[in-house]
Amino acid sequence: MTRPVFLVGSVPFTDTEEVFRCCATALGKYATRLPDGERGGWLPGDDFRRTRGLIDGRGQSLLNPPISQTVRLSEGTSAQDLAFETLHYLPNAKASYAVFSRLKQAGLIAADTRYQVSIPSAFTGCIHFDHDQVRELWPAYEAALFREVQRIMAAIPADELAISWDVVDFGISLANPDPIDEYGFDELAAAMARAIDVVSPGVECGLHFCYGGHNSNGMLRPGLNRREITDTELMTQFFNAIRARASRPINWLHVPVPRPRAEAEYFKPLSKLQRGPETQLYLGLLHVDDGIELTRHKVRVAEGCVGPVGVAAACGLNPFVSGIPATRLPEVIDYHRRVAEAE
Repeated sequence: MTRPVFLVGSVPFTDTEEVFRCCATALGKYATRLPDGERGGWLPGDDFRRTRGLIDGRGQSLLNPPISQTVRLSEGTSAQDLAFETLHYLPNAKASYAVFSRLKQAGLIAADTRYQVSIPSAFTGCIHFDHDQVRELWPAYEAALFREVQRIMAAIPADELAISWDVVDFGISLANPDPIDEYGFDELAAAMARAIDVVSPGVECGLHFCYGGHNSNGMLRPGLNRREITDTELMTQFFNAIRARASRPINWLHVPVPRPRAEAEYFKPLSKLQRGPETQLYLGLLHVDDGIELTRHKVRVAEGCVGPVGVAAACGLNPFVSGIPATRLPEVIDYHRRVAEAE
């Protein structure tokens, strides 16, 4: 059998068109959604620095390291005064969809493939605020981000669109042994359920659970937080809590698999996922230097615990998070294809 492929988001080819062309050519049989490679950016930090009412902060992020540049409210400004008028997600999505649509009309992208917009959750974006103002700014930014998503849905046909929420809550709070501020499991799950529910039923929507690529591939990166991922229990619990609160289907869940993990104990908690057939499980176990045989062994071990799975990298393919030079990107994309093909 073949296995479906998921691309988390960042794919550092030269531009959006090269991302779509290369990924469609190599993975068109296996990936039903294609991201634009995040060539227009991922996190909203630069957007915030151009937002009226926000000024340079004190560098006191919820996730410091690695975030050392922050913003905060200017004197006399409240969160309700902010319009977050400089967010890049809508203009980037419209520009990328124009390329996607042109290539699909030319027959270079399969007719049933959707354009995937990968967006960090509102709480994830809050790492660019000084932590003492997150409680005030989070609701205002969430509302603005949801408006941005609604505008994306108004601009792109529902049957051509997929929204992927990138969830960095684990590194910020849930798996943080020494968090700067406390954010509860239930409030974070409720926030992600709100993000799921803002997406219209005709648009596909799913979750990428992110620990940061360096925590999955074993990179030793000075200045980056370390988070131990011993098994999938916390991620399973968090998905179940989101699913219980969401009112629409969740079309996929992507779970990272650290490179050293090949034992059944890592995967067994996933058998408790409360998901129906509408939710495809993708495991981020594609580490190109493992080699095909070891990777396929990991897949077999995982499937012995949870049944058939899709495959993906542990995180985005940007060298900063993957640890792999951009010059090897064609090899990495082809590796996705080789693992997806029948054994």
